[in-house]
Amino acid sequence: MPAVQSVTVLALVNVGSRFEEPRLWGISHFLEHMVFKGTENYPEAQTLAAAVDAIGAKFNAFTSKEYTGYYVKAASKGLELAMDVVSDMLLTPKLLQDDIDREKGVIIEEINMYADMPSSHIAERFEQLVYIKESLGHDIIGTKETVSGFTSEDFKQHLHNWYGRGNIVLILSGDDRVIQEPSLLEKVDQLFKKGDATARRSEKAAEHLGNNPMTDDKLLVVHRPTEQAHFVLGFPALKRGDERRPALSLLNVVLGGNMSSRLFTEVREKRGLCYYVHSDADFYHDVGLFGGSAGVDPKRVEEAVTVTLAEYFALGKGTKPVTAAELQRAKDYITGKFILDLEDSESVAQYFGMKQLLLSEIETPDELLKKYMAVTLEEVNHLAQEILIKEKLRFAVIGPFKDQSLFEKAIEAA
Repeated sequence: MPAVQSVTVLALVNVGSRFEEPRLWGISHFLEHMVFKGTENYPEAQTLAAAVDAIGAKFNAFTSKEYTGYYVKAASKGLELAMDVVSDMLLTPKLLQDDIDREKGVIIEEINMYADMPSSHIAERFEQLVYIKESLGHDIIGTKETVSGFTSEDFKQHLHNWYGRGNIVLILSGDDRVIQEPSLLEKVDQLFKKGDATARRSEKAAEHLGNNPMTDDKLLVVHRPTEQAHFVLGFPALKRGDERRPALSLLNVVLGGNMSSRLFTEVREKRGLCYYVHSDADFYHDVGLFGGSAGVDPKRVEEAVTVTLAEYFALGKGTKPVTAAELQRAKDYITGKFILDLEDSESVAQYFGMKQLLLSEIETPDELLKKYMAVTLEEVNHLAQEILIKEKLRFAVIGPFKDQSLFEKAIEAA
């Protein structure tokens, strides 16, 4: 990236919560916490943080259902230190039992925090409704019971099973003067030979794929005396490798992807029913969901649900299809947003890294944008009619509701 003076070092590991056995639910996320407690070259949390702070850099990690990531973003001169920090976090964390036992309390409080946030809680319960527990249905963070039982040996075994060099994608992005330095690959090779980092690639992920992870459950009502009702809905949609993904992404923008979308206009602007409302498209290796969520006045929840579902089913039935003008606006929106994201080395690293890790391909931004531009009106509307079918709807809501008949009627009436 010739125009920037920063670099991002991002390591993506081919493991997430869906690949954990029940006794170890939450260990991928917990390990993400533990790498900050000390490593071989940076033996204490303070030593590690001080090394990063000394060059004005930032570092963090994240866990999903299908991957885990660790990164440092720094000024260009900090590239080698950033690589050393990431490789140490990834390959030689201390994993001391005392540190693990202390962190258990932190993660249990994190579980409590999300449980006290109705919008987060219902999103988690929705995924439990839709997916079987042993696959995508358990929370990334795990449970209080599993988290409380982890030992140092559990983490070391997890590291050995999943963190071989052949199971990691390393992405370096940013200032072209340092990224193209001739000796860089040799430095990378040396820094990432630490610990147990043999070249093995874990085949364990394949054991968790292949069977349909979706349940047949359709409706969940969670009673809680909240000031706001939060609902989540979804329809089975496209898996990550489906070539129609660009069409669904454009449909997502039209329906609820920005402040000029149909949902924002109809549910918030015209009727004042909510503070937030949006649609979402989620993609996994073998399944996907297309849906949305909103936070609304409990006294007007029936109206809000009816209006929201009406927008989905109007697309599904073809009574209010996407127009040529809407499709063009969606293409322009995605293009503009994508270009803005690509000005940042961290976003560039994530873009290329996710493509390689999850799809085993390198696709340039221009190639991807051409796919968006090639999507036709007929493709978008046909896809909407294929996915947005009432019988396939999954719906979950949290609020001061003691039975589900209200929502059964609203769904039936939509």
